[in-house]
Amino acid sequence: MLLRLFLLWGSFLLATVPSFSQSSQLPYRQVCDSIIARFNRDEFKAIYQLADTSFSRTISENKLVTYLKSNRNSGNIIRVVSQQEARGGVLYHLEFEVRDMNMFLKVTLEGKFSSFGLSSVPVSLFTTPPSIASSNALKTDLDQAIDSLVRDYFRDPRAVGLSIGLIKDGRPFMYHYGEIKKESGKLPTPLTGYEIGSVTKTFTALLLAQAVTEKKVTLADDIRRYLPSDYPNLQFGNQPVTLQDLANHTARLPPMPPNIGDQPGYNPSTPEANYDSSLFYGALHAVTLDTLPGYKFDYSNWGMAILGHIVERVYHRPYDQLLKQYITLPLGMNQTSYHQVDEDKKRMALPYTENGKEFSFQAESFLGPAGDIHSNLADMMRYLQAQISEKDPAIRLTHQPTRNNIGLGWGVRNTGSYWDIQHNGSTPGFTTHISAFPELGNGCVILANSKANMGKLILGTQAILKQKK
Repeated sequence: MLLRLFLLWGSFLLATVPSFSQSSQLPYRQVCDSIIARFNRDEFKAIYQLADTSFSRTISENKLVTYLKSNRNSGNIIRVVSQQEARGGVLYHLEFEVRDMNMFLKVTLEGKFSSFGLSSVPVSLFTTPPSIASSNALKTDLDQAIDSLVRDYFRDPRAVGLSIGLIKDGRPFMYHYGEIKKESGKLPTPLTGYEIGSVTKTFTALLLAQAVTEKKVTLADDIRRYLPSDYPNLQFGNQPVTLQDLANHTARLPPMPPNIGDQPGYNPSTPEANYDSSLFYGALHAVTLDTLPGYKFDYSNWGMAILGHIVERVYHRPYDQLLKQYITLPLGMNQTSYHQVDEDKKRMALPYTENGKEFSFQAESFLGPAGDIHSNLADMMRYLQAQISEKDPAIRLTHQPTRNNIGLGWGVRNTGSYWDIQHNGSTPGFTTHISAFPELGNGCVILANSKANMGKLILGTQAILKQKK
């Protein structure tokens, strides 16, 4: 399999062999330069033309093209940072726009690659946590437990700023660490803004649930009832895609529209920026389902964006107005909104990419219902409390499992004694998490303005919330 081979090639990082001669270095330099140029021009099939037959016998053109496209959201390759000989080939450290990656090559004397792969550059963690500014008073066991987890998170050199909120035993706790901008010395506050990325999907699913509770739609409705033209392709056999299929990622749609690169001014590091309704619905006309919808989970930003625009058509009102009427206004989330204006940007923490570069905020996009909301810790704590209390019947509906441990927009899991409800979010410069445990009365929100890995922090915080009184 392609990915297995790439993972194997990615393991060649440290092994070395005797130095190559000058004559053998030239084909490597030429192939490396050609791959970079063609990758940056989206000429993925042209990269396959550089392959030796020993490679092409094992890996098809389609597999390589699919793999390269999956890495295109790293942006353009800016430069070769370094190179070293490894296992009979060369390992290149490449700087992309939003992350760094390693590229492994074996090249024949005829100037064809016999091995090729991309892998993440391992992050070198600080041995001990660095000194980080914090609002944590360190007065209670909870304060100290959170502080220990967060300071371990800041061993990742990519970490910049972090806001973490917990509701435990019915009481709210908020902590802030780091900076809203590198070298600024400014600590985040409860009102500091963050992009919440795919946590937006839980808001979109909640708007669908609201329409269900108002009996405007049912989850079993064929989505074509709410689309602007005919889509005979949106079924497999006689089984159509339903609203529930969009909300639980079983619609058999790809993660992003296949024509995402056809937009004017396309930038792979911000692929949604200029994607408009014409391209959006054009892609929907062209897509073909490969099997019955409603069964197999395949995470789809596109599917959730379709759902958001269907809700707009059901209510005959734009998404931002529905968000305000049904969610942010009732919950008092006064600084949570769908599209940023200049005033919003003044409150935002600055975003930082995986390779530590300051990045731009997300642009307004027709794919927005999948990930364009921005918020702050104070507002997200109100949203979290609503998820824990489950007083709203629409919220309760989103928490009901449908298939594959998925509710409507949420990951849901029955542990046997309580329900675990959660979602992660990510944009090029922000990372987000929300967990709710309604039966325990506990939950957490974590917001960060970097791509530092928060997996260990999430698990540690959840462990605290799952402890018995």
